[in-house]
Amino acid sequence: MPKTHATSARRRGFAAAFIAAVIAVTGATVLGSAESAAAVTGPTATPTASSTGVPAGTKLKVHNGDLTIRTAGTVVDGLDIRGFVRVEAANVTIKNSIVRGRQTTGNAIMIYAGAGKNQNLKVRNVEIAPSYPTPLTNGIYGFDFTLDRVNIHDVIDSVHVFGDNVTIANSYLHDNLHYTNDPHHRDGSHDDSIQVQKGNNIVITNNHISGSYNAALMVTQDQGRVSNVRLSNNWIGDGGCTVNVAEKGKGAIQGLKVTDNIFGGSRFGCSMLIPPTTPVYDKGNVKADSSVVRVDRRQQ
Repeated sequence: MPKTHATSARRRGFAAAFIAAVIAVTGATVLGSAESAAAVTGPTATPTASSTGVPAGTKLKVHNGDLTIRTAGTVVDGLDIRGFVRVEAANVTIKNSIVRGRQTTGNAIMIYAGAGKNQNLKVRNVEIAPSYPTPLTNGIYGFDFTLDRVNIHDVIDSVHVFGDNVTIANSYLHDNLHYTNDPHHRDGSHDDSIQVQKGNNIVITNNHISGSYNAALMVTQDQGRVSNVRLSNNWIGDGGCTVNVAEKGKGAIQGLKVTDNIFGGSRFGCSMLIPPTTPVYDKGNVKADSSVVRVDRRQQ
């Protein structure tokens, strides 16, 4: 199938290293303190392309066209989907499959789970690999879902959350699309690995997250209040600031926890940008290159 390419944010970083101490620097807030090797874990096993997505040797059946799921309890297993997926039923499982999308001039959301009907959706061992990437190509949109061992690449936003109860675990989010001349943004694509616009109980754990231009984790409250976000045991890097939190006039984000992560680099050299009015619990965060875990405190 033909595939067109935009300029991608290809900043691959991989770390098995860890730093033994965090050293304060003037002009930035440094969260956390010196930790022992036993205390700072990072991912239990950093996810890669070989440990996520469709397991090797799986035989796939081609499904041409979009797939809309409206029957509760449906299991989608072993499909090569040449279209978009929309889930409108509870207790659906999508596993051991690849979603490629199709040609379109409009929004290209590879898996849509935002209709409010997909409670307890599970996406496991799935690859999101768009065959026709555009500035409107995105990975998974919605809420009430769990992603496990998912490989997402060549999209603008890998995961876009606007509701409660989302878990992203053991997954590889990497190599976002980035268009310097994006028709929807005068300053280029605003590609994020994970964007949270609204929601409570958001868990992001044991992932490898890299390759975004804007942020690896962007919390905006654009659609409503955000609370109880836990970012733990990830290898996470890139973006302007890797973690970017904005209150947008809706008040502080309560229950923000950032623990035991290994941070890669970022365009502006800051690991986290968080408003001073938003409390954050941190422990065990380190930098892969032994530099400072830098946190800027600025209202936004």
